[in-house]
Amino acid sequence: MVRESDALGRKNSFLLCRYALIFATGALAFVEVAKDASPLPIAVLIVLALASNLVLSQAHPFSFFDAWTQAPVLVSDTAMISIALLLTRATQESFLFFFFVLIMAAKVENLATLGICAACVGFASFLLADPSGGWASPTLMRIPFMFAAAVFFGYVVLPERTGEMNGFNTPAAARRKDPPALKGPRLRDATVG
Repeated sequence: MVRESDALGRKNSFLLCRYALIFATGALAFVEVAKDASPLPIAVLIVLALASNLVLSQAHPFSFFDAWTQAPVLVSDTAMISIALLLTRATQESFLFFFFVLIMAAKVENLATLGICAACVGFASFLLADPSGGWASPTLMRIPFMFAAAVFFGYVVLPERTGEMNGFNTPAAARRKDPPALKGPRLRDATVG
């Protein structure tokens, strides 16, 4: 049985992870935007994502984890990250590493392991980038970005896969069911031998 305080705590954790993802995506996009490109589209994208998080915070804790609420959030966040990467004219390797992290989020069953692996993927992305920038390179921002993406998507996917989210969709009163009454044997169920 899930209490409302548990659902509210999970909802707040989700929103906090999403804020971290939005800020990491925005920071990555702002530091990697081309010098001749305007940062205005990136700013609009981040403001829209922050506004959507404020709207999501108004949802009831039990309806917050319905598929009708979560699916659009996951799709829009994946699109937000892809658009941010496109606006920065990111290389194919950036997309490859991002989608590799998404696949890891769907497969790895431990959030700590997922975070460590994503940070390693971000570091690998940094090492494979243009070495002329050194340790002060904007590509260094890929490490916290990959980490935030993995933690957010892992936080959403992992409880669904492990069954930890069962019972979050409806209040406790609606989830309670009386056990089925035991029925005696019926004549037609007996076998004659």
